[in-house]
Amino acid sequence: MLWDMLEMGGYTSQSQELHAQFFARNVSKSLGPHPAASQKPDSWKSFMTDDHTPIELSWNWSASRKIPTVRYSVDPIGISAGSALDPFNTQASIELLQKTLPSAPGMDLGWYEYFTKVLTISGKGLSKKELAASSIPRSQQFLAFELLDDTVMTKVYFLPQWKALRTGRSTLSVVENSIRGLGASDPCLPAAFEVIAKYIRSFSPEERPEVEIVAIDCIDPSKSRIKIYLRSRRTSFDSVIDMMTLGGNLPPMSEKGQASLEDLWCSVLSLDDSSKDLPEQSHRTAGILYYLELKAGSPLPKAKVYIPAKHYGKNDQAVARGLDKFLGKRGQHMADGSTYLDGISRICKHRSLENGLGFHTYVSCAVSGDDLNVTSYYNPEIYHASRLFSN
Repeated sequence: MLWDMLEMGGYTSQSQELHAQFFARNVSKSLGPHPAASQKPDSWKSFMTDDHTPIELSWNWSASRKIPTVRYSVDPIGISAGSALDPFNTQASIELLQKTLPSAPGMDLGWYEYFTKVLTISGKGLSKKELAASSIPRSQQFLAFELLDDTVMTKVYFLPQWKALRTGRSTLSVVENSIRGLGASDPCLPAAFEVIAKYIRSFSPEERPEVEIVAIDCIDPSKSRIKIYLRSRRTSFDSVIDMMTLGGNLPPMSEKGQASLEDLWCSVLSLDDSSKDLPEQSHRTAGILYYLELKAGSPLPKAKVYIPAKHYGKNDQAVARGLDKFLGKRGQHMADGSTYLDGISRICKHRSLENGLGFHTYVSCAVSGDDLNVTSYYNPEIYHASRLFSN
């Protein structure tokens, strides 16, 4: 699947080989036991995807390019993950980062070390009873790789729920304190986060967006981004605009930019119009996901929305057709000139697209002026029943 995505993204044969070798030698070996088709994992239930598949791949469709670039995120799983030796699976991420260093000469782990300390716990002092009593997923770190021509750019995602639980604070409070700790190096970071925190606190407790994840680029902090992921249970398109402007505290979208976002929303979700709330869903990852980006020297955050196709799409065929139509209108396609629908049919080999929902997880969108930066995310569904036969 990764090789096909690289080929359709127009990567050179040398670049394809580089990234395939990196994946084979480092990443695939860190993904835990080989999956038994149709059987969920016992030792470690990754929060990366809803079926616990520990990897999510994506194509990024930048407004400045006609063809996509490839990225993927992983939940590295150690041999002792979930056991008393490593209850929160902390060792595997460290090992994979070390293996990544030769392929990412610009990597800087300063912020990684800082946020690991302030947003995660080792869990070694917790009893089995304490661990079993909580419904909070145990995943605390994900790694992500953006595949450039001759190198990889590494990102780390932190899930602060266990830190919040152990310290008796909300995730918002834990994250807020972590950002304040960076104020000495750049006062813009806590100032920009305060705009987010003030907006979150303007909601009643029942409707308040939840802080889910904090992510960083593993590069020089002066050039890195801090991304704050929020999940909102409000699902109307109007609420999307409200979230992406933080209730009017960020500059408004251009008319063309908002119209394009609305077109993407309706295309992915097979909607005739955007005026109604999406159907109610009770799943842990239901609702709409957003991130707010903080950057050194920037007094205001930037927003991106993640449309959960996995919960609100009609089926993967409909999601693919909708996104195919949207990208086609913008002249975006695969490197060989084939369409998005052609491409998605090529990488989803284990089942037919119309037979279910969940191969597409999210379709994200950032609006900059009149331009949209769109990314489509995929769950390889390694435990899907059809894999029993396709293997």
